Amino acid sequence: MSDKHTIGRKAFIGGLLATVTLPSTIAQAAPSKTPSKTPSKAPSPGAALPLGSMYHLVDQINARALWAQGIDGRGVNVAVIDTGTAPVAELAHKVVAVVDLSAEAAVPEARFVDTYGHGTHMAGIIAGATPGATAAAAAANPTWFMGVAPGAGIVSVKVADNSGAVDVSQVIAAVDWVTDHAQELNIRVINLSYSSGANLPYTIDPLAFAVERAWRAGIVVVAAAGNDGRSEKRLSAPATDPYVIAVAAAEPKGNGRFKVPQWATSGDGVRNPDLSAPGASVHSLRAPNSRIDLENPSGYVDERLFKGSGSSQAAAVVSGAVALLLQARPGLTPDQVKALLMSSANSGAISPRPVKFAGAGLLDVAAAARRPVPNTVQTWTPSNGSAPLDAARVDQMLNALGAPLVGNTTVLGTPWEGVRWTGVRWTGGSWNGVQWTGGQWMGVRWTDAAWTGVRWTGVRWTDGAWTGVRWTGGTWSGVRWTGSSWTGVRWTGVRWTDSSWSGATWSGGGWS
Repeated sequence: MSDKHTIGRKAFIGGLLATVTLPSTIAQAAPSKTPSKTPSKAPSPGAALPLGSMYHLVDQINARALWAQGIDGRGVNVAVIDTGTAPVAELAHKVVAVVDLSAEAAVPEARFVDTYGHGTHMAGIIAGATPGATAAAAAANPTWFMGVAPGAGIVSVKVADNSGAVDVSQVIAAVDWVTDHAQELNIRVINLSYSSGANLPYTIDPLAFAVERAWRAGIVVVAAAGNDGRSEKRLSAPATDPYVIAVAAAEPKGNGRFKVPQWATSGDGVRNPDLSAPGASVHSLRAPNSRIDLENPSGYVDERLFKGSGSSQAAAVVSGAVALLLQARPGLTPDQVKALLMSSANSGAISPRPVKFAGAGLLDVAAAARRPVPNTVQTWTPSNGSAPLDAARVDQMLNALGAPLVGNTTVLGTPWEGVRWTGVRWTGGSWNGVQWTGGQWMGVRWTDAAWTGVRWTGVRWTDGAWTGVRWTGGTWSGVRWTGSSWTGVRWTGVRWTDSSWSGATWSGGGWS
């Protein structure tokens, strides 16, 4: 791998630019010519690959059985609300639209692009595919990269910058944007491998209100359960909302057995994970020279791949599985999708088995596709989103429009009234008057954009810490961000030295 350098610095601004672009047969082992009383079984083509490879992961959840029936997610688009996607070969033909609601939308070199590395990893798990590869022939080609739903499309909604930091109002805005454009872009699934860190009842959480609106609009919302350890006894928000699908991570041990990792968040006995999916040391797509790539060299697998662990990865696995299920049964409601996944989960494959750790059990998407469609309607108390926006923020010290982002002020500088963006609609292709118009994502290049340099547009990383919320990406390459939480000045257990961001403010063009 090329020499690594430190890149860009986070920037939060109020006038955010939002831009969108619409842009064989499996080989059989030859019979042995040597007579034998007990014929030896030919090894699998992918026998040498680690259990965290996508080749094995798709078998762990029985996705390959659906691939053999021609079900690969075609016709279903998944919105990945995350850190963006990198223009790597395995995604370039999969991304059908890109939106940038992040602080980097105003930085031409960084717009749309995953400068952090998390979103690329998730999008790869969901729908990445080696160009020209087919799901039907993938079993005989272990060197191919294939996500769970390699025929599905990705709508990349970038909300976080190159530190991974994001304000909850950006995530709410992203969910609202997807909900308002779902029919236009054929979005059936939202992947939220994210935790706001808020400790609010879901019934008043503004983010819960947004995801429930998406759910009622017919969009299946998949959320990461969290990586704060078994003693936490509370899922991460928005997985706390009982309407969405909350996914816990499971670690494969071989022979079809899984265990709940020590770092996996436990439910409280009332709101527990809905089900589990593989999420330990998953080999997915690498975003070259992104922050995670540069600062976690032990995660490097090869020029294409990077490994990471967490309920983020597990949620992405389930999002891909939902795309398969919706291709097979396009008339399913979100409630029916959730019921099918939970009722078909394998409770005997994972230990410990209590639902507060593992939910209904390990994902089995082929079994879900075989079960009769249930007549299911969830009747939980809905969220009213009435909590102040500040209550949904955790340890934030962001500056927008030259002032601290506090109180009921969104990143747009507009007031928040609990259940909507006051006076701001996504209609007309604008966000508070800022147009999201064309642009060519496919034209984004790694050259010219300072990926091999030490800074983004004159704004240097100063090895400081930050106070953001957390992506529940959890453990990267065995080097855990212990608990993967933002604790004011660091990722717990892994410090970026002792300096902090507290003196920095963003004035729209640079750090003052």
